[in-house]
Amino acid sequence: MSNTIDWGKIHYSSWSPETNLTGTASTPSFSNTYSTEYDGIDTEAVGSTIYSELNGNTQMTFSIWIKPTSATTSIISSVEDNGSTEQFRIVFHSSRYIIFRTGTRDTRTANGSITLNVWSHILVCLDYSLTSGSKGKIFINGVDATSSDAQNQTSLATSGGALYIGARNISLGSRLPFVGLLDESAIWSNSDLRNDVTTLYNSGAPNDLNNNGLTAPTSWYRFEEGSGTTIADSGTSSYNLTLDNTVTFSTDVPT
Repeated sequence: MSNTIDWGKIHYSSWSPETNLTGTASTPSFSNTYSTEYDGIDTEAVGSTIYSELNGNTQMTFSIWIKPTSATTSIISSVEDNGSTEQFRIVFHSSRYIIFRTGTRDTRTANGSITLNVWSHILVCLDYSLTSGSKGKIFINGVDATSSDAQNQTSLATSGGALYIGARNISLGSRLPFVGLLDESAIWSNSDLRNDVTTLYNSGAPNDLNNNGLTAPTSWYRFEEGSGTTIADSGTSSYNLTLDNTVTFSTDVPT
């Protein structure tokens, strides 16, 4: 038997080291790199015009991540004006619970429901069409933490003031500035997302609120600028905020 190879019958592969591979790159995953830090003295994020997105609404949803560093009664967010109208106010109380107020009526959680120096997700939901005692809900880290609800209005008041994050309108008296870090603040106008709390909490990590299968937020403040004083609205309303009095950016974020 001959061991001679018939080179004419050998078929070579068309591959070569110079071959270029082409295709579509995957979309980068959602990232969160900055939060904002408030000193409890005079820092705040505030709009320059009246915030009217909730006027006359019978429903609303508010979402934010908070990391309080002091047990000091302080404002997480509010829309109020000149001592006459309080559309809504969300408060971190010194006894470490959350209050959601519209007008003179409150929804709240139990004492000690918030832990200092730890990131917590707060979801506040309102639906005036529901029965008394269940119109307002407050969820902490995806769990219903509501201890009492006394909401009794038929719709939210018409605003005469700007949207504040980390403080309240100074003309109403004590500004109650927040002490700690805030991140990923969002408002949904005329939407009650209490049944979607699991999606919004996302197992403890912020997600893309414009692409998570739910209604896009009306206003969404990511605080991803990292520098400067203008905070862009990533929601649908284009209502931007300005950081006042040296609010600082932080790389300490909820993960």
